[in-house]
Amino acid sequence: MRKQNSISVLGSGNVATHLTKALSTKGYTIDMVYNHTLANAQTLARQINCPYTNSIKDLPKASSVYLITLADSHILKTLKQLELNHPFLVHTSGSFDSSQLNKFTSNWGCFYPMQTFKKNQPTTLKGSSVFIESNNEKDNKLLNNIAKDLDCNSYFINSKQRKQLHIAAIATNNFSYHLFSCIQQYCNKNNLPYESLNPLIEETLKKIALNEPFKHQTGPAIRNEDAVIENHLELLAEDKNLLEIYSLLSKQIKKQT
Repeated sequence: MRKQNSISVLGSGNVATHLTKALSTKGYTIDMVYNHTLANAQTLARQINCPYTNSIKDLPKASSVYLITLADSHILKTLKQLELNHPFLVHTSGSFDSSQLNKFTSNWGCFYPMQTFKKNQPTTLKGSSVFIESNNEKDNKLLNNIAKDLDCNSYFINSKQRKQLHIAAIATNNFSYHLFSCIQQYCNKNNLPYESLNPLIEETLKKIALNEPFKHQTGPAIRNEDAVIENHLELLAEDKNLLEIYSLLSKQIKKQT
């Protein structure tokens, strides 16, 4: 029988670190942290004072949830070593197909927090969006209660929808980091104050959060100022990444007007 509010964590990376610490703070018992590298499991486990292991066979038998925070490529080969009787397996991936867990259990689910995590950087889960899926209503409620305990906004979607949403999340987060990295390099190279962009970034983010972000579009592309665009492309000739981005996005904006 499952113990109430007890969780075994498979993985000790960015997602595992933030979720495990948040769950522990909210009163959940962390039965054990597993990682194939013992030192990594130990690092996380010591932060919340719980047992750890690098042997999948040492996982406790009656945790209410076995939270899988492993990279997608490691999930199936790790679970093949699992020796548990119908555990509630819950992955946290944006792109893993939940039905693949049918090979290992009759109780499975997904708890995908759409947030950006780094182990050593503070990130609050409060107000974050969590996407839930399971193969029965009882476990849907259990996962929804966990989301509520973490002060997250929960949504029920299937694996295909979650994969589609994951694309949107990558474009929103990872592509933005790349874009601003290119912008920072451009500013540094030309002795321009990158920090001067901060008020513009803040105002842009406010408008992005509103409905139909394209309605707030300004600049030479939407005004069809081709001469300005060509001049900018010439100035970017030696900054190939930003040149490519500037050219592509300008073309797409012009097509959408």
